Amino acid sequence: MIHFKRCAAFLAALALPMTIVPQTITAADSNQYAMNITVDLSGEQKAISPYIYGMNKYDDASVLDDVRISAVRQGGNRLTAYNWETNASNAGEDWKHSSDSFMSSSNEPAACVQEFSDIAVKHDIPYRLTTLQMAGYVAADKDGSVSEAETAPSSRWNTVKFTKGSAFSMTPDLTDGTVYMDEYVNYIVNTLGDAGSSTGIQGYSLDNEPALWSGTHPRVHPNAVTVTELSEKSIELAKAVKSIDPKAEIFGPALYGYTAYDHLADGDDWNAANSDGKYHWYIDKYLDDMKQASDEAGVRLLDVLDIHYYTESGRNGTEDRLQSVRTLYEKGFVENSWIGQWCQVNIPILPTIQNSIDTYYPGTKLAITEYNFGGDDEVSGAIAQAEALGCYADANVYFATLWGGSDYIFSGMKLYTNYDGNGGHFGNTLVPTVTDDVSLASSYSAISGKDDSQVTVMLTNKSLTDAENASIQLKNSSSKYQAAAVYAVYGDSTDIRLIDIVDDISGNTVNVTLPAYSAAMIVVSDDASDFEGLALYDPDKITERTETFTDIDSLINKNGNVEIPITDAANLKKIILTADVTSSAGSSYGGVGGGLCVNVESADGTQFWSSKGFSIDLGSGKTATVTFDGTFTNDEETVEAVIYDGKVEVQKWWDYSEKQEQEIADTLTMKITNVQVIYAVSDTLQGDVNADGKFDIADVVLLQKWLLAVPNTKLNDWKAADLYDDNRLDVFDLCLMKRKLIYG
Repeated sequence: MIHFKRCAAFLAALALPMTIVPQTITAADSNQYAMNITVDLSGEQKAISPYIYGMNKYDDASVLDDVRISAVRQGGNRLTAYNWETNASNAGEDWKHSSDSFMSSSNEPAACVQEFSDIAVKHDIPYRLTTLQMAGYVAADKDGSVSEAETAPSSRWNTVKFTKGSAFSMTPDLTDGTVYMDEYVNYIVNTLGDAGSSTGIQGYSLDNEPALWSGTHPRVHPNAVTVTELSEKSIELAKAVKSIDPKAEIFGPALYGYTAYDHLADGDDWNAANSDGKYHWYIDKYLDDMKQASDEAGVRLLDVLDIHYYTESGRNGTEDRLQSVRTLYEKGFVENSWIGQWCQVNIPILPTIQNSIDTYYPGTKLAITEYNFGGDDEVSGAIAQAEALGCYADANVYFATLWGGSDYIFSGMKLYTNYDGNGGHFGNTLVPTVTDDVSLASSYSAISGKDDSQVTVMLTNKSLTDAENASIQLKNSSSKYQAAAVYAVYGDSTDIRLIDIVDDISGNTVNVTLPAYSAAMIVVSDDASDFEGLALYDPDKITERTETFTDIDSLINKNGNVEIPITDAANLKKIILTADVTSSAGSSYGGVGGGLCVNVESADGTQFWSSKGFSIDLGSGKTATVTFDGTFTNDEETVEAVIYDGKVEVQKWWDYSEKQEQEIADTLTMKITNVQVIYAVSDTLQGDVNADGKFDIADVVLLQKWLLAVPNTKLNDWKAADLYDDNRLDVFDLCLMKRKLIYG
């Protein structure tokens, strides 16, 4: 969260103490089951790579600050035909084969990667991975859709060459019809610094999902990539990068999923390339080719084997999602999908891949640069995400970046990176942990370095109906544990709640009860004072209120759009839209998107228009949840601001569909049927800083005097003045109080 600068008087004021009396909650579940978890603190320990807690490029500052990721990737289909000289790119099959300014409207070379670095540096994200172009052509213009007749080579495309063979320029030639990858890397190094710098790029990906080029980018690469082509291009491009920035790590080949691991893009081509049956699957061949080329070049040309993984069974719904991660790590597990039916020879997937690495290119690291187990809108998303991160730690994954995600999925990641909202995180050394039954409960544990005075235990409860009585046995430790704090995600909230503080530990065994259908981080300490003063979640406390609108016609404004009234802008948390989306051409899949548009005012009085994006899939009763956190984007800068005119307008901006991809005319219509507006509820009367039971001009004057450090000025209830709810007082709170006094 970004905070405005404060004068010394304001900073001193932040030291005001606040006393909170802990409250106890008990599991509401009527049914319960027992689960034993054993943590062996003398067992084999593994260093956990800090870069498994990553995301693909994400511009929401509040998410980056709240989840506290450690790695970020700039990738995806838009990068395959990205022209670094002009920032033109092509959407391929994702959007009408459009060449446009989607990536950036700037004409400055490499503006996209510079913005990417700026965001990462601003949010203290230490590892930055970007994508280089390898398919052969990039967008030559920003003039819209490219027809089949304009398939490369044509005037709509510039040729990609890996090495320039002449002097580099910081003002690339826009008339030669060619872009050079080594010149691009040179530009990055000279602009941002090399891979060892605090602002540079640490890793370069050899394009994106090449096995799908003929499907995602048929105007660029209409034929399926061959085994030989991919190896030759990977080797040449890796050499070009290493010659410019030898400190940088090379990621490849960004395989899209299981079938690409097995036979790349074309089964016949793979069968011919592996006619002697030497290799178990395609991954073996790629690793072997890169190893041989590296030995010949005298430099490692593949640092990180890069795969993507999207669950197949998790798409079937809640119960399959709860078990879906097991395909990655558990021998004998059979998931409910075509992978479970036909591909058991390679299950579990991550150990099979590691065996390929050990056999054909030892020392190569493993990355999962796109993955998603689904469940944004339900607890199963948090449970699967939490289990996945533990699995990555156990499988020695070096780098992992979530693709997409929101809500519960982010909660699953936050359990590891910021479970208490104050930077509390999973340890960096994994210790052996087992449960009685991984189908009901998965668990991973860690300590910091070699210090086992505090142990973090991630534990899930996959039962939809039963509470879990967990007995966590911490074995073979010299520490005597005294207390534990239990942070959990469950129920109808994505919040991580402190649900229990256990202070009756005996024999280094911690007994906790987790609610049904939950994920938790349990922090065990040998010092009970670590948890003194923490406030437990109170299930009876009302923290939200919801306004629901079903008469949508009454909300239509003069623009023909739904206009949602906002009655408490300072406490607005979420807006949930429910809509029916229909296709005029009968598409079987598709969706619409747009923005919740607002007029807002920042703390310095600047008023501007902003928006929060949303998308809804084709079908009836589909929903979109939009989160409000007090920050809005103004000219590509995210600032703290508040809605000042009491309304949000829903605008549809785009649609896509199956028929559109086939170049058949199709219009998708969105009809909103229900709107829910959710507000946070405060413990105190907001603004009543003199504690006289009412909010008026006297409270505003008192806060202003206090912020100016007027002698003998006292706030009777300082929490009431914290309208921004960030546990500090500043001019932004004063601004909100004035706004509240005027508009209510």
